[in-house]
Amino acid sequence: MPGLLIPHPSPPAAAVKMLRSTAKRAARAATDLSQLPKPGEQLHGFTLLRTKHVPELELTALHLRHDKTGAEHLHIARDDSNNVFSIGFKTNPPDDTGVPHILEHTTLCGSEKSVPPPPT
Repeated sequence: MPGLLIPHPSPPAAAVKMLRSTAKRAARAATDLSQLPKPGEQLHGFTLLRTKHVPELELTALHLRHDKTGAEHLHIARDDSNNVFSIGFKTNPPDDTGVPHILEHTTLCGSEKSVPPPPT
């Protein structure tokens, strides 16, 4: 029936304990270098170039290169439910006059409806 809510019973304590234990093992595996591929190995169309464990941040970084395009990928393995991604493009200016930076600020300086905060 539409709109009918059926209450779900709470899972048994043993099942909850097993799930937590599995999650903890998976989290340790995410940052355990022995569980990760070795440099030179291929993984889903990428070749692993290097790995670096960063204990201060509780993470392991994996530097990969896409085999077909040469695009580089930095994967951060960490026991964290906050999953984020970013894509960046290298856009070096043709010279060091600062013109691209000035144009960036001029372009993004706002409009009548969107006034930027005063410079600090």
